[in-house]
Amino acid sequence: MTVASDVRITVRFLQPYSHGRGEDGLAEWPPSPLRLFQALVASAVGRPVDADGRNRAVAALKWLERQAPPEIIAPAAFESAAYRLYVPDNIGDKVAKVWSAGRDGDLAEYRTEKDVRPVRLQGEAVHYLFRSVEGADEHLATLRCAARAITHLGWGIDMVAGDVATNTGVLDGQRWIPGKRGGAVRRCAVAGTLEALERKYAQFLQRLDEGVFRPVSPLTTFALHPYARATDPIPRPFAAFRLLEPITGDRISLDPTRRTRDVAAWLRHAVAEVCQGWPFGSTDALVHGHGEAAEHTEGLRTRFSFLPLPTISPRRTEGIARVLIAATRGIEAELGWVRSNLAGHELVWNDEPVAVLEPLPDSDWVLARYIGKSDHWSTVTPVVLPGHDDGSPDKAERLLRKAFLHAGFEPEVFDAIEELELRKVGFRAGVALASRYLRPDKIVGPLFHVRVRFARETVGPIAIGSGRHRGLGILAMALS
Repeated sequence: MTVASDVRITVRFLQPYSHGRGEDGLAEWPPSPLRLFQALVASAVGRPVDADGRNRAVAALKWLERQAPPEIIAPAAFESAAYRLYVPDNIGDKVAKVWSAGRDGDLAEYRTEKDVRPVRLQGEAVHYLFRSVEGADEHLATLRCAARAITHLGWGIDMVAGDVATNTGVLDGQRWIPGKRGGAVRRCAVAGTLEALERKYAQFLQRLDEGVFRPVSPLTTFALHPYARATDPIPRPFAAFRLLEPITGDRISLDPTRRTRDVAAWLRHAVAEVCQGWPFGSTDALVHGHGEAAEHTEGLRTRFSFLPLPTISPRRTEGIARVLIAATRGIEAELGWVRSNLAGHELVWNDEPVAVLEPLPDSDWVLARYIGKSDHWSTVTPVVLPGHDDGSPDKAERLLRKAFLHAGFEPEVFDAIEELELRKVGFRAGVALASRYLRPDKIVGPLFHVRVRFARETVGPIAIGSGRHRGLGILAMALS
């Protein structure tokens, strides 16, 4: 039986600078997984003199290139001041001809200015974490030898020391998550990258055969993967609508304490209707949340959240006049279907239409309070904690932490919170006591209003707690 394990490849920079650049010419930090793979190829395949050693290295590298993109833990870095180099031109043959003719010539007169702007590192170690990979034991010793033979990563002056281990433990640095959008794009090895590098090297050796220059083809066998730090704000996709009176078309406003749960239920029913027969399969999990664990214990799932939006003004918070459907990332196409087909649809209660949905532009001032970017947020509907606090403020805060994690926040975001407060009374004028809000069916747990100040700006929409898919636990940006 094959056992899955974690593999950590670490490189430590001997000087606090990195000069590596990406294909766009900009500083590449952290170094891409492809850059690491190329360094391993150079140290593992280029150096062994015995056939068995080379075969083991090739097998290990082909195993590595088939793995999913690694998580990267890297120190923070910032662009340092630029400095100028004077690089000699490759014209030594011309100067030599001048010398052979008995005339004076100076190579120093043929130099090109080159401005260099490295990034300065606030640490030394970059860790590449391959999570739960199978077959690592067979290649671990070979990869460790290759990593320990790496001399540089980036330019030739970016000297490093490498190693491989199976224990990840607690590592210092910023966590870069593969597949998370909103940060950078990094090149990663794929099946066939090693063979492509060998072909490229063979072309390099033969570029001047028979006196004819043949340019070396660029490497094309790799994949581009999005990477972002755990603390980088990534907005959830959403579709927003205004509520209109079905007959007159006037705007309506509903009481948040009594109608939050109802509007969320009406909206979910309307979405289920328009999604009948859509091209994305069953709506049981995506719309209704069926087939999942109980909502108060669930982690992040792929589904829609139905969020009634109380109206926010500079003076107070008022009735529900807008609604928003938020999706987990990765189901943008499904949400686009809903956005296109839900416009003009009615919300129905007891077989009677109670509102018509009108698409809402992102420029709407009230909507912007929910979808904008800020470090300071507070609830407009109370949070249902995912468990009982037993009257303990410390336990209530631990449950609130769990609520943030369930809502998709990375641990680093919550750990960096600078202020956190919860209480029964709202933090906004016009927001009712938490206990006055009617809960959706089967949603249990203490109700609290929450105010939070993150260490970095965070982008909405944000909904946390056990009722976050059904209208409770909605946060909005604090008014300045």
